[in-house]
Amino acid sequence: MNFVYRCLLLLFSFCFTLTYALCQCSPAQGLPSSADVFNTGRSLGGAGLPAGATDGTWSVAEDNITGVYKPAVVMDSLPAIFYRSSRQDANWISYKSSGIHSVDKDFFYKMTFNLPCSTLCGKSYSADGAYCLSLDLFSDNSIFEIYVNGVAQSGNLGNIPLANPYRPVGFDPGDKISVLLCHNWKEGANTLIIQVSSSPTISGLLVIAATAQPPPVAIQLSASICEGELYDFGGQQLNSTGTYFHTFPKTGGCDSTVKFNLTVKPKSILRIDTSICEGQSYLGYSQTGVYADRFLSAQGCDSIRRLYLTVQNKPRLSFADPTAFCKGDSITLYPGKFDSYLWQDLSVKDHYVVKAPGVISLEVSNNCGTDKAGTLAVEKDCGVYFPTAFTPNDDGKNDLFKVLTEFSFQSFELSIYNRWGEKVFGTKDSRQGWNGQFKGRLQANGVFAWCCNYQKSGTYTTTKGNVVLIR
Repeated sequence: MNFVYRCLLLLFSFCFTLTYALCQCSPAQGLPSSADVFNTGRSLGGAGLPAGATDGTWSVAEDNITGVYKPAVVMDSLPAIFYRSSRQDANWISYKSSGIHSVDKDFFYKMTFNLPCSTLCGKSYSADGAYCLSLDLFSDNSIFEIYVNGVAQSGNLGNIPLANPYRPVGFDPGDKISVLLCHNWKEGANTLIIQVSSSPTISGLLVIAATAQPPPVAIQLSASICEGELYDFGGQQLNSTGTYFHTFPKTGGCDSTVKFNLTVKPKSILRIDTSICEGQSYLGYSQTGVYADRFLSAQGCDSIRRLYLTVQNKPRLSFADPTAFCKGDSITLYPGKFDSYLWQDLSVKDHYVVKAPGVISLEVSNNCGTDKAGTLAVEKDCGVYFPTAFTPNDDGKNDLFKVLTEFSFQSFELSIYNRWGEKVFGTKDSRQGWNGQFKGRLQANGVFAWCCNYQKSGTYTTTKGNVVLIR
């Protein structure tokens, strides 16, 4: 009897263990489901859901990860700034269709799914790297944490949590976070929870499967290249830092998958901005320009030195001698651009107003030295004259009717009229003159009247006269 009892007990234990195992993971060996099942706003059949519909796989709890989970709802009336996916099987979800809330809150979005007991190669899905999930995440405001079977994944990801998740600096609801989750999965039932921190007024989450889950990893390799180089990995020409997978077929029906970590070492670029004086050189260069030199750095990659060189001239100063100005008027001397100025009267301005005859001297300097020059200021009698005739034939001689003087006016207005009293020209600039045209046409030979009002040396004057136009 004892023997029979022991046999029955053993058989019962075996059946219970088998039933328990089948309940925990089914099938016993195989590949996981497509990553598309993680898309939000998707029905159980894989189709995208309309606004207001209940999500087929995702549920959401407010404020606490252990709170009451309710089915997530597909959002409506999305803000214009929200990212719009071209996928037909993924939509934004929230705790209600509007997603509106009034205070800082945390929302926990949960999804459960099953994994087989082991891979086709016999490796348990509970082992790190046996199953990896690659997702693109969009949220308002930010992803604070991701939990795989209750274990926080931020230590494996590096881009979460943010220091101020409710109001991240430079936040854009269209921002994307791409994650690769390869840890803490297990055979059988699994739970994925995404914690979203949100300030008022809207909270939402969009999950899109970036790639299908890579097969079980058999080998892990690492390599580094220099910026600008390519690395061939299973036929892929790689040039960016990242983690890559490739399956190499093997005999026996169990392929070998390689997880490859590539590091791209950036070029070392040194920028130098400097100036020198004419006649000098810097790093072998003596002309203004941009120069790039390439060297080999300690890491084995190119190091580029870019030199922005400015060659500054030594100060050179000159004046017309003598410097004449009209009696009762003044003239302003502008010697050019320098770092400092010292005139004979100890003025340090960048210009000098000559009002009386005499010797004018100046010393200037810049970073490259000093220079001195002088001139003799002399007065001359200057009148205000107008020509009695002009020939506007574009020969470069007497083509304009204008005032003839070296005086500088405080105000000036010249008007010219034809024999019918019609105004054919006017200007308030003493440097301008009449070219004999009116309404775009050259006027016929004849006499024109003019009137000029001007002020010089504080005195207002009105003068009139006639001018003959000769074609």
